Amino acid sequence: MTNHTVTSRRTELLNAAREVFAEKGFEGTRISEIVARVGVAQGTFYLYFPSKVSLVFALAELMQKKIEAAIAEACTVYPYQAIERSVQSAFDIMEEYRDVLGVIHSSACWVEAPEAHEHLLSSCYGLIAKLIRHEQERGRIDARINADITAVLIAGVVYYAADECYLYNSSAQPEAYIKETVSFIKRALGITL
Repeated sequence: MTNHTVTSRRTELLNAAREVFAEKGFEGTRISEIVARVGVAQGTFYLYFPSKVSLVFALAELMQKKIEAAIAEACTVYPYQAIERSVQSAFDIMEEYRDVLGVIHSSACWVEAPEAHEHLLSSCYGLIAKLIRHEQERGRIDARINADITAVLIAGVVYYAADECYLYNSSAQPEAYIKETVSFIKRALGITL
């Protein structure tokens, strides 16, 4: 099998899994249904993914990499706009994944793989903490703030707000959630502009 075939088959399985997760949720999804949509044997699935949880991890990883790239890009501007751009981008990307956001953010599948969850978010936490430290060194953010813990809290606020907006309170306007999330983060960092 060529690398292209491997990548293509993996992508087909991920796309089919996303469809089934969107329709049936994590518990209702069966590997047999995923492979049937792709037209491969069930054994083929296990060549690419060791479990159903690993599919969720792969989908979450795709979303997370997009978010991290958006944060890194947003942080090339003045820090106050960087917060706004980062939160806006994170919401936009999570809206792209709205069909499976509940599955990705569900603790039900992550209980089986807490180390995968930790691994998935550690680079995002590290990126945010690095940005906080950079601004602390420049005197723009209070040096007493613990950058590592604050990074975890900021990511949690953004993810929770997006879940509330897109999963549980669909009548709310995303712009309102984004505005309040940005304002909350700025206040938490001691940014008054």
